[in-house]
Amino acid sequence: MEKKNNTKEQLFNSITLRSVDAIAQALKRIRKLHNYSQAELAKKTGLTQATISRVESGSKKVEIGTLLLIFAALNADLIVTPRLKSNVRNSLEGLF
Repeated sequence: MEKKNNTKEQLFNSITLRSVDAIAQALKRIRKLHNYSQAELAKKTGLTQATISRVESGSKKVEIGTLLLIFAALNADLIVTPRLKSNVRNSLEGLF
């Protein structure tokens, strides 16, 4: 059992996900590591099983609040780091 916990920590300690597909795949892997069905995860989050399915397939644009619910139910941290597009200057000028 201890080996399984180490595997979870190693797989999801710090991962940068930059696409809908990458987020979907990561959520599915974490759910399966917890041995939750989509229905069980839906019950824990208050979402529908169909929503979990669409999120995991990458076919649904997900709001940050939905991601927070899912990650919290999976006892996983979600850290969002904004990044500037390459054509934007590295200053605060024009933001206010």
